[in-house]
Amino acid sequence: MSTLIPKGSIIASFIYEKSTNLKGYEKMNQLTINEVSKNEGFLGNELFSNNEKYIFISYWTDLDSIQKWKNNELHISAKKMGKTWYKSYKLQISELQNNYNLEKI
Repeated sequence: MSTLIPKGSIIASFIYEKSTNLKGYEKMNQLTINEVSKNEGFLGNELFSNNEKYIFISYWTDLDSIQKWKNNELHISAKKMGKTWYKSYKLQISELQNNYNLEKI
């Protein structure tokens, strides 16, 4: 992600390990990525992985925007599958204090 996220933005870090039962996961993952990008207050996302653990980081203007996403019908449907698709997961919410960026091209 090359866009500089403004100081004070809210960061939602979803840290997880996938289970072996991933039936329907890829389709729902694509649907939710498409849906979340339409939400007011959504600034972008990044995904990092070492092929065992994953960190999906989403950036938001404020906590109200995250709450609206939490109540989104598609997101609620996806969350219902969490115990099937994930071996473990946790969600951490934080506020961005600083944002420094170096990109070598």
